[in-house]
Amino acid sequence: MLVSVIIPIHNEGKFIGRCLDSFLIQMENRDDCEILCVDGMSTDKTADIIREYSARDRRVKLVVNAAKITPVAMNLGIKQSKGYFIMIVGCHAEYASDYIKKCIEVIERTKADHVGGYMTTLPGKNTAVGMAITAATSCAFGVGNSMFRLKGPEREVDTVPFGMYRRTVFEKIGLYDERLVRNQDIELNHRLQKAGGRIIISPEIKFSYYNRSTYGGLWQQSFNNGLWNPYTVWLTGSGLSWRHFVPMFFVLGLVIMTAGSFLWWPVKWILAVYILLYLTAAFSFSIRSAWQNNTSAFLVLWSFVVLHIAYGFGSLWSIVTIPFKFPDRNKKIINKPLADRKT
Repeated sequence: MLVSVIIPIHNEGKFIGRCLDSFLIQMENRDDCEILCVDGMSTDKTADIIREYSARDRRVKLVVNAAKITPVAMNLGIKQSKGYFIMIVGCHAEYASDYIKKCIEVIERTKADHVGGYMTTLPGKNTAVGMAITAATSCAFGVGNSMFRLKGPEREVDTVPFGMYRRTVFEKIGLYDERLVRNQDIELNHRLQKAGGRIIISPEIKFSYYNRSTYGGLWQQSFNNGLWNPYTVWLTGSGLSWRHFVPMFFVLGLVIMTAGSFLWWPVKWILAVYILLYLTAAFSFSIRSAWQNNTSAFLVLWSFVVLHIAYGFGSLWSIVTIPFKFPDRNKKIINKPLADRKT
């Protein structure tokens, strides 16, 4: 078997069919590929839809993930897969008709251990808010130097999403850390680079990701992303870069100055300047992003605020709760799954 596509899923009835179709189209007349859908005990029609596809195409297989944890799903898929190349992809995405082909071409040409492409972010729903959130999460001010969310040339990077690995990677450095509900891919890629492996991102590899389309969904996603950054560092000792903690320090500044303003009134002016500088920078990027994406600058501005504040508070809450959630950092526990995705 040449390629194994692994899809960790839970309650993705609205998206799984579209995701499977995007791979089956490019796998036409190929018997050297398989798709393993690792389902975390979905309560909607996800498993039924996969069974329907499996009945029509033997290359589609259903794997049950009783733990309901994403890295557990990834590891189950890897263990049951047969491919020399392994792709671990998300259900909230659509992949170019030559996605598998391009991944193989790039990984063989560059001799890399892991390859992936730049993400085109699309709104989950074509609403004004959905378009604004898409604009904010496709902008460097919103996501920092998260290269795969931006645009650029073929180059070596520290991580890529939904990419293709050589099976030998997992034989060499091990599987995903099942303690990490978030950041398990970043942590594994960090281990890969420490072991001398190379990760390449290429504009030839194209896919689209359906983003959150409500501020509630954006808050949930950003809070959980921020929450798992200190958790990840505590459990693994490394794996993240400075950009993952910028929102935390920004929010920490807000908290400290807000508290200080009740003790010494001049701090109120410092706080006002602090907020004004942020809003000025955010609004300037909002205007540019709104023009590029044909949406409202004020909605993009609010998207930045929700994204950064939620992310920062998530990281601060993580630091407060680490002693209670992980009293023994060496204990190989399985965490509870995150709440179902809000739109």
